[in-house]
Amino acid sequence: MKRLVILAVCLVGVIVMLAGSSFAVSKEYLFPGPEYKPPCDTSERTICTIEIWLAHKHKKQKKEIRGFLKSKSLKVLGHTIQFWRRGNGHPPTNIAIGSAISAKDARMAIDIALKYNDKVDTLILRPLNPPNYVAIATSAWDEDSEVSIKPEELAKLRDPKLTTEEFHSLYYELTNEAGVQRDKFY
Repeated sequence: MKRLVILAVCLVGVIVMLAGSSFAVSKEYLFPGPEYKPPCDTSERTICTIEIWLAHKHKKQKKEIRGFLKSKSLKVLGHTIQFWRRGNGHPPTNIAIGSAISAKDARMAIDIALKYNDKVDTLILRPLNPPNYVAIATSAWDEDSEVSIKPEELAKLRDPKLTTEEFHSLYYELTNEAGVQRDKFY
């Protein structure tokens, strides 16, 4: 009986692989469900946590950057802004934007990344991050979690005419989340 169950499970696995099915992120999960409660007051800003890793050359600007973030009503913790050690090269040029971030706040985060980290050429898959989270130049995820984008695609994300739903639909398409294979880790 035990062998029969194992054989049946293996057979189902082979059929799924041959059929080309994948356990992809469905577009119905574009936004958090109704049971989601943000960890902060989102009436003014939808970013509850922002983490930024910058090149060492910006270290003298830390006070200015903290002041800028606070002026935008963002919670700034001691570890919000971190710097790469001198001589360790340039931080990654990526950005992670959670699924509950408004289009306006997402554009602001992209602008911060462009101002302080020179460019944005990769996006981190949304399902890997908390809904109200933004990370600029993060090295927390591996290369399989990042998707390269072209400058013109970034320009589309920065379009001020995009609604929040349109922004996240575009982010979803650019990161090809519909085709991302999900495994136990994610």
